[in-house]
Amino acid sequence: MANFIIKYRWWIVSFCVLLGTGFGSLIPSARTDPEIRNYVPASLPSRIRTDSIEREFGVQDMVIVLFSDSCILTADDLNQIKDFSRGISRLDGVSSILSPFTVKSIRNEAGMMIADPLIKNIPADMSETEELKHRISDNRFAKDVVFSSDFTTAAITATINNPGGEITTLDKIDSLISSSHGHARIMAGGLPYIRRFVMKDVRRDGVIIVPVALLLMLLLLKITIGDWRNVFLPFTVVILSTAFSMGLIPLLGWKISILSLLVPIILIAVSNNYGIYLVTQHQQIIAAGETDKRKRISYLISSLKMPILFSGLTTIAGVLGLLTHSIIPARQVGILAAGGIATALIMSLFFVPALLYMRRTSPATGKRNTLQIREWVQKTLRKLASFIIKYPGKILAYSAVLTLLISLGMFKLRIETNQEKYFPVNHPVRKTSEIINNKFGGSQNISVMISGDIKDPAIMNGIDSLTRDLQKQDGVGNVFSISEVVREMSKAIFLPDENGYDKIPDTRAGIAQLFELYYLSGDQSDFDQLLNFDNTKADILIKLSNPENYVINGVKKLIRAHVPEIPARITVGGYAIIMSDFAESVIRGQVYSLTFAVIVVFLLLSVIFKSFRGGAIGSYPLFASILILFGFMGITGIALDAATALLSSIMIGVGVDFTIQYMWCFNNELRNGLNYQDATVKAITTIGRSIFINAFGVMAGFSALMFSGFTSIRFFGYLVLLSIGSCLIGAMLVIPAILLKYKPRFIRKDLTTRKKIKNEKDKIVMSVTSAAFTGSRATTGG
Repeated sequence: MANFIIKYRWWIVSFCVLLGTGFGSLIPSARTDPEIRNYVPASLPSRIRTDSIEREFGVQDMVIVLFSDSCILTADDLNQIKDFSRGISRLDGVSSILSPFTVKSIRNEAGMMIADPLIKNIPADMSETEELKHRISDNRFAKDVVFSSDFTTAAITATINNPGGEITTLDKIDSLISSSHGHARIMAGGLPYIRRFVMKDVRRDGVIIVPVALLLMLLLLKITIGDWRNVFLPFTVVILSTAFSMGLIPLLGWKISILSLLVPIILIAVSNNYGIYLVTQHQQIIAAGETDKRKRISYLISSLKMPILFSGLTTIAGVLGLLTHSIIPARQVGILAAGGIATALIMSLFFVPALLYMRRTSPATGKRNTLQIREWVQKTLRKLASFIIKYPGKILAYSAVLTLLISLGMFKLRIETNQEKYFPVNHPVRKTSEIINNKFGGSQNISVMISGDIKDPAIMNGIDSLTRDLQKQDGVGNVFSISEVVREMSKAIFLPDENGYDKIPDTRAGIAQLFELYYLSGDQSDFDQLLNFDNTKADILIKLSNPENYVINGVKKLIRAHVPEIPARITVGGYAIIMSDFAESVIRGQVYSLTFAVIVVFLLLSVIFKSFRGGAIGSYPLFASILILFGFMGITGIALDAATALLSSIMIGVGVDFTIQYMWCFNNELRNGLNYQDATVKAITTIGRSIFINAFGVMAGFSALMFSGFTSIRFFGYLVLLSIGSCLIGAMLVIPAILLKYKPRFIRKDLTTRKKIKNEKDKIVMSVTSAAFTGSRATTGG
């Protein structure tokens, strides 16, 4: 392999550079996908049902424009709302609007049913304003629908009918808002605006987070390696592998999602490790006195290719656990991250040695502060080794108890699918959503489509019974159904003390008559979102004031209980239902990806250490870290969402590297003739430095996520510090204690089958193998 690299070094370097730059040039063509419903497969039943409802009653992702003032019923505010209502109704891409000036009042006049506009004239004095307040309060379709109960806020709801040109339509609405004149403060919200902010913030995060992560990694490499020439070798691998991975997105026809932001951070944090091992080990070989470049590369490859290969394969295996995830972007993250890590692994084994061979070696140099730092680090690591040797049993006992106590928090772990919560509390989308949820019933919907003869009293009464029970459900805001319209019609025909007042007629003819009377002054299009033209389908529109998963599940349960009472076909859909299924997908995906990753990593470790017990011991820190992670999330209230659900698989892929490094080095020291105590000291003071450097490197790379505009991505960054920290403690404290306390058989077997060194070349290789992953700061310029 070394001879191949040396012979074809120019081809290797040229190919790697062209590969990275070629794929990197594709990145600008990648598009963003802000639609979270696309995170679940199109074959998901809730998506199919929602599509069928939207084909009948139109897309229900609505824009909600709010007008706020101390009293929104002043002439100035109402004129401002009226002008805006006219303007938005004329926009291309808007199919229908609901505003204070489109809502109807159904009343009785001279024994006739009259459907009048809620606001015929703008109030001119206080008495007319008070009269308007009474009309609003008495109108089921105005109070908390177009006007808040406290009369401080009005709402205009617009339905976007051109999803392909949604951004253009939103820009036109924004233009209307900016040109609107009046005292009322205007805010806009709803799912279309949430999607647009997702697109905007994803781009912002890409511009900020990736450079910050690269800068942090560059600084860490400078501190740990020292010489800039050595710094740029692993850093170049990071750049090229990240460019390759992100370039796959447009090449495969995918779109960038919120989760895609994690891919470059994963690669920045992980893909430099292998290059660091090679560069620092190359320095060790030079420091040992080897001057022949060909021999240096040969020794380097001989000592490191297998440990690096095993570390890379286990990392890839952990990340590929995401392929079993039911969330589509999670699978894509698994493929992209695995592809990038594999590229970094191959480049590290070929590209880095080729560059090391090609460049001129500088004479060895040393700095006083460097030596002082190294001495301090060595002293600290020797103290750690002495502590482990002295108290292995106590370390295992205390760590087990602490893990168990923290893991109890898993019982409080919750699922989060509310897209509004992806934004910080002070974000405009979050503030607008809170007003909509508190004053107008909510911006996220569940739809229940009833298919049958809607004017049949049995069906209409079933709709009415479901509507009334839904209105009592916790977390439900407004519920709109055709049965409520029929009840309002009955109030315009009967007096309050008459039998038919506020009731569904007993006969189909009676229901039909109410509609005929309404159409004398009203219009059939007034009910387009509740009843289709031929009266064969009706829609119950449920707005959620608290769109949490437990509320959605409660609504679904209530609907199922009413299904037997309605002699018609029931179809339940809507964005909130898709999000409920999405929550179940998060749970299933978490279980599947964890199971896959743990099994594959266990098998790989068993192969590496030629023992199932070795695989079990190597996997132990990962199991403990997973328990600590989920327990901590439950204790602190951090929800399991689309982003945090990926953490465990990534943690397995990255964290197992530490265990492999320590156990590999420990076995080498045993094979070199050291006893268990001395091997522990030697492994911790050599490989331990590399493990700490790599762990801090991973943490530094992922810490850039704390600058994200999305709360879930920020939480991901915080949790990485915890999970990688726990893996680090497991590898540097728990694993050494286990090996010392129990002296497992597979370790003793390696000790008794130690091979003899046959020639001088093998001596050099064995000497550098014991420091295979030292990761020390450069004491040379090589």
